[in-house]
Amino acid sequence: MRLAVFGATGGTGEQLVEQALQAGHAVTAVVRRPEAVKLQHARLTVRRGDVLDAGDVEAAIAGHDAVLSALGPRSARAPTTICRDAVGHMLAAMERCGVRRISCVSSLALGDGALQSWPARLFMRHVLQPLLRHPFDDLRAMEARLRSSSLEWTIVRPPRLTNGRRLGRYRYAIDTPLARATTISRADLADSMLAHLDDRATVRAVVEVAY
Repeated sequence: MRLAVFGATGGTGEQLVEQALQAGHAVTAVVRRPEAVKLQHARLTVRRGDVLDAGDVEAAIAGHDAVLSALGPRSARAPTTICRDAVGHMLAAMERCGVRRISCVSSLALGDGALQSWPARLFMRHVLQPLLRHPFDDLRAMEARLRSSSLEWTIVRPPRLTNGRRLGRYRYAIDTPLARATTISRADLADSMLAHLDDRATVRAVVEVAY
């Protein structure tokens, strides 16, 4: 597949690019600073682009088979709409370019937490959500834009991310809460996103993933 990866210089984005190339895909890494991408590969194209510029986004998406977004808010404390606005540009560009498949990273904290432990629920409700209110508001708005689209979207909700190695072993749940979800490495989050690209069960669905 020809994959356009947004947020390619972040921890998850770097893993998406590297693992996609290992799997034989052709990858376009869309970044603000191309010099930040150290990986070189015959099937890797590094493209300068601003995710808040509709023209840059459309030019990056044209000619691809799927879009992967590992974007996250730039600030944990300040109001932001970067994920909402960037995904809005992606969806509009995909409609114009005839690209159907998109997978975006969100957060398990946006789920209802029904199957988590009481301490985990209390921490999410009274500490994490108030502390990260603005980023979570942005992710909720991003998810709403995806849900309103007729494209083949997948919302991927991980819990706390680590820099651990890729194990290739994790649990996931489609459109239902995942019990005891506490952590997953960025490497295995990327693995799950790539593994689900061809899984029709994840189309227009929310996937919670964790160890």
